[in-house]
Amino acid sequence: MSTRPPNNSSGPLDHLSLRYLRQVLDMSHPADEPYVLNTVESRVIRRTKIVTLLIAALVGISGVMLFYWPQYTWPELFSTTTIPFFGTIYELPLITACYSLLLVYLEVNLLLAINMWGVKEIMDICQFPKAHDAQYERHLQSLANAAVEKSQKGILRFSIDPYLNLPRWGLTIYFLLNTVKAALSTLVVKFVLKPFLGLYALRPVTDMVGMPIYALWNTWASWQTLHEAQIRVMAPITIREFVHELHEEWGKNDQFRPLILETLHYISITKRQYNYAHFMLTETLVDRFDLSSNTPPTGHFIEQLLQAPIAVRRSLERLIVFGVLVDGKLSWLEKRRLQELRKKGILTYSNTEIQRIGTEYNQGRGLWV
Repeated sequence: MSTRPPNNSSGPLDHLSLRYLRQVLDMSHPADEPYVLNTVESRVIRRTKIVTLLIAALVGISGVMLFYWPQYTWPELFSTTTIPFFGTIYELPLITACYSLLLVYLEVNLLLAINMWGVKEIMDICQFPKAHDAQYERHLQSLANAAVEKSQKGILRFSIDPYLNLPRWGLTIYFLLNTVKAALSTLVVKFVLKPFLGLYALRPVTDMVGMPIYALWNTWASWQTLHEAQIRVMAPITIREFVHELHEEWGKNDQFRPLILETLHYISITKRQYNYAHFMLTETLVDRFDLSSNTPPTGHFIEQLLQAPIAVRRSLERLIVFGVLVDGKLSWLEKRRLQELRKKGILTYSNTEIQRIGTEYNQGRGLWV
């Protein structure tokens, strides 16, 4: 267990979790495996997520109320501005527009603050990164990247380029876009409900329709951020233990080693995006097996795998399943690609079994493949 973090926080949210954090620091991990959460750690992380999501929802609700309430209370303050343009007079709600921009600015910064707190709590609860870890600074930077959602371009060093990958935005822009989505969703809902409510509901009632919509979008965005942070906490040691086990069994096997980068390339195509966990898995495998990172993939992974011995295929199958699950997400596309491998007799894991393994990993019980 690592040393206790300094008590340099005095905010109300920090005090809320401090008593649980003290319990966590005094408990050992089950089977002494630091990438498996014990009961207390799981409970505290769950409470941290609940507090974060509740505050994010309240921020969304408060934003809607603060936008409309002053307009109904002091309508004269939000009068339109007359602007002549080429002989035409336009009445523009400039004051309302500026006020809405101010509220968006405040909302985005509040969401940033609460999510940064949530990430910090997850790090403290999991005692991550370990002070004696040789990659302490890298892990610390990865958590900072989780907060600002920087793309992991380093994976290009290993000739692994996901097909049609999507860029990752900074967390500020992420929450800003999330607010735009909430605004558009509100307009759509109002448009749909207008024929039913227009004759009976007062305008304040229809305006408040946006409260649950903003709350849901903020909750979803915060959940994604905390989930990414938790994965970045659990992934490094999980990957290290898995790669160590593979190396112990196949480190000197000339039939297994050449197919590692081919397998990683196939996983990256399945993922279709850059992600930290896959980058770290690739880097760890390249270093541990002393592979040449400049070797481009052949593009014939399936054919090579079918020609490999059964024992090699089974271990590469484990690597495929581990690779698609280590980032904590299993998309529809990934399920489809795995189904194709299953039809060709390469994959023996059932869809239900892979779902179960992924669920246990996301719940902090380890990634046992």
